[in-house]
Amino acid sequence: MRLLVRLVFISIFLFNSHWLFAQSISKQDTTTKTSFKIQLDYLNNYIYNGRADSILSPYQITTATVNFANGIYSNFIANYLLTPNQSRFDFFELDLGYEYKLGKKISGEIYGSKYFYSNQSNLLNGDITSDFGATINYDLGLFQFNNTLDMFFSGKSDYQYMPGIEKGFEFGDKNSKWEITPGIYSVFSTLNYYESVFTRKQNAQKNLKNKPAPPSNVQSITSLVDKGFKLLDMEYSMPISYQIGALSFIFTPTLAISFHPIKTITVNSTTLLNGNVNTNTIDSTPYSERNLTNQFYFQIGVNYKF
Repeated sequence: MRLLVRLVFISIFLFNSHWLFAQSISKQDTTTKTSFKIQLDYLNNYIYNGRADSILSPYQITTATVNFANGIYSNFIANYLLTPNQSRFDFFELDLGYEYKLGKKISGEIYGSKYFYSNQSNLLNGDITSDFGATINYDLGLFQFNNTLDMFFSGKSDYQYMPGIEKGFEFGDKNSKWEITPGIYSVFSTLNYYESVFTRKQNAQKNLKNKPAPPSNVQSITSLVDKGFKLLDMEYSMPISYQIGALSFIFTPTLAISFHPIKTITVNSTTLLNGNVNTNTIDSTPYSERNLTNQFYFQIGVNYKF
């Protein structure tokens, strides 16, 4: 863990020391033009940090992107849930970022994201309202070493570090090109988002059961048994894309190997008419965490750049 923390701080230091230079280098690139892109994707199941909801959650994802010549970009993403009897626009995402490149070896970006959820959303990360993050990537020849550091904001903030390596292979020419990019990534994260969303779901279920009685006399608070910065999963992916002119087709299969089951306890408090409070504590670890399994999922899509 001490080595991991040192790597994080080294990455942050390198990122900060190169960022100012990235601005001047990007301004010198006069060959880049402002471009627009529309992408349509199908995701067969929503997986977050190696975890899936008990109900299969496929999505149709629409992304509109604008990339400016100075490296600034913006995305608007609409995620439509395809689960039978639950079909709806489940959440939206708005991104604003800046891409930089230092010579031929170092590249990355700085970005911020804002999330908007449906009131019916059951996402495991559904209490995260916004995100600020940065990436720094080193091309080492045999492979590229990527680092992503995020700070997520909800009731309590979370931080996440995702190191990984990947290698791209290209075939064909610029008008008709295949690209395969196998990669391996690890996800380390704190778990406040999990604690808050689980508490919200527990209280929503109790309030529903207690109607028409006032729901305010019953409250559930869920806490993690083992808090901290955890390795949650390793992800093996192999994006395959085919580009013909301005049109691209992408298929990304991913295998998520899950680690460290998330154990929780829930304290149920009931306020009686005389003002006294009765409490009881239960092991509320979900079945999916008690029987943690690996997850395979895929995303397939098409985009047009103009």
